[in-house]
Amino acid sequence: MELTDAQRKSLKGQGYLAYKDGLHFSCRVIIPAGAMKAQEARKITDICEKYGKGYFSLTQRLNVEIPWIQYQDLEHVKRELMEVGLSIGGTGMRARPAHTCKGSVCQMSFFDTEAVAKLIDERFYKGQYDASLPNKFRIVVSGCRNGCSKPYLGCIGLQGRKPNQVAIVIGGSSGKELVIGKELSGLYSISEALDIVEKVMSYYRENGMPGERFAQTVERIGFETVRSFLTR
Repeated sequence: MELTDAQRKSLKGQGYLAYKDGLHFSCRVIIPAGAMKAQEARKITDICEKYGKGYFSLTQRLNVEIPWIQYQDLEHVKRELMEVGLSIGGTGMRARPAHTCKGSVCQMSFFDTEAVAKLIDERFYKGQYDASLPNKFRIVVSGCRNGCSKPYLGCIGLQGRKPNQVAIVIGGSSGKELVIGKELSGLYSISEALDIVEKVMSYYRENGMPGERFAQTVERIGFETVRSFLTR
């Protein structure tokens, strides 16, 4: 089956990444906070053997990609993943599922990063899935100053500094151009930080140019101008 560019773009937005051969896809499976349950792992393994080539890959953002899926099997894969509560996605011009460190079990972490990542996913990924942005938007969560998840390279990063208090970094990017984000002054509670994330996304939606990453928006408008809007 020959797919049009529009069909390929639509499928990519849903989490199906087309191969150069025009016949196969990788399905990107969302793993909330990078923590996979045994039942979910068994289902992914079964799908790999049933519809792919018997293996899957881990992405840099702690999700899973199942390669070598044929077009006619995409809906079967989606349906079977839903049986264990998993979904395909994490692509398109929208907020991505939160990328986090293992702070929920790490002795260095100042807060439960897994719980916060799930709050972010519910509010900004699932909750605003149809609210398109100028480009992809990455939210990074780190439990301590070690910054294992690289919060300074996210569009917005939350980094634990004291128990249940975080520093907020904005305007980072790890795409084609590496940009180190800048820190807002002060520390914030988790609730305050999530409200700042909301303001950042609204600001980006209203002021970002089509195709522009948030780091470029901050650079074009000026960090101080963006900072003053977020903290007023």
